[in-house]
Amino acid sequence: MKKIKVAISQRIIPHYRVPVFTELSERKDIDLTVFYGKGFKSGASANAEKIDGFKHVKLFTIFLSFLNRYNKQLIVFHPFLIFRLLFGNFDVIIVEPTTNIFNDLIIFPYCKLFKRKFIWYEAGAVPENERTANRKFMDPIVNRMTKKADAYITYNSFADKYLMEYLNIPKEKIFRAQNALDTKEIFAAIEKFSGSIDKKKAELELSDCKVALFIGGIEKRKRINNLISAIANINKAGIKAKTLIVGDGFDIQWIKSHMTADELECTIFAGKHIADAVLYILVSDVVVLPGQGGLSINHAYACKKPFIGTRESVSPDTDSIYDYVTDDLNGYVININDIAALTEKLKIIFTQSDLYGKLCAGAFETSKVIDVPNMVDGIENAVKFVCQK
Repeated sequence: MKKIKVAISQRIIPHYRVPVFTELSERKDIDLTVFYGKGFKSGASANAEKIDGFKHVKLFTIFLSFLNRYNKQLIVFHPFLIFRLLFGNFDVIIVEPTTNIFNDLIIFPYCKLFKRKFIWYEAGAVPENERTANRKFMDPIVNRMTKKADAYITYNSFADKYLMEYLNIPKEKIFRAQNALDTKEIFAAIEKFSGSIDKKKAELELSDCKVALFIGGIEKRKRINNLISAIANINKAGIKAKTLIVGDGFDIQWIKSHMTADELECTIFAGKHIADAVLYILVSDVVVLPGQGGLSINHAYACKKPFIGTRESVSPDTDSIYDYVTDDLNGYVININDIAALTEKLKIIFTQSDLYGKLCAGAFETSKVIDVPNMVDGIENAVKFVCQK
């Protein structure tokens, strides 16, 4: 059987997408090429340091950054992408949603003109009354492209609901590819670093205290200061604890400038770690995401660590966090900016050992469901669906 030639248009290839694209390229019916461009030097919009395992083409990039209501965003345009698509003769093209809108505006008419299958990757959208003026201006164009797609890949249940209820997309055209990390790689890292936990704890001066970890790009929208404040409250209540922050980003100095002396005393900024990220999770008792983001959930669960997130984690303005977290099973979900609730849940995790053991076991069981092969199954199913039409 002839392989299906699939192109994916990405702004960047972050490190956590490398195993996803590798897995997809290894599927026997898929011939994959990923097109991407220049990213920021650090933070959530940076390319992976090592990209291999699949065909990829880095394109000349015209880009600009702007501040939306949450954070610094990267908007890119790849002017030579259209020529790559023309000469590549792809059967199916998968696009990111509005985050890659300038390239989508070229790809969509190309697909319609040359009868290529067009798959839209949807994360869901904020309510109309909360959208920026720029987004409202683009809505008619975005909605037309979205409605005319041949199939849809979604990250979460909120995106499913948005497509079906707001855009009237038939359920059979929607395929879930829930965000996941490469657990095989994580398990190998656990085996590698398990013997180094005590040494790393001593090095970070964490041997005699509880540890709440934040791991990821450091941005204001992730509300890291809320975690820092909650851990300071924990210490005032007589429980020795520290916040361990692993990552880098544009907002690190802003966060430090808004910390009190007490908060600085119980916070460790460990810098960015990719190769040994698992070691920092193993050193911790719980992983916390007090604002937006999401992939640290998968990392935590694979390392048998419970997770605390807010209702804006995974996707803002949605409750998609509940696709990942069940209270008292593998962690807790709290309301946005509720530092008192975060403090209370941390106290429970730090002091109730029997419940903590249950949460750790539940976290690991969840990691078996949210993994890269299941995510890639969703992508592959969407590709095969459009090719059968």
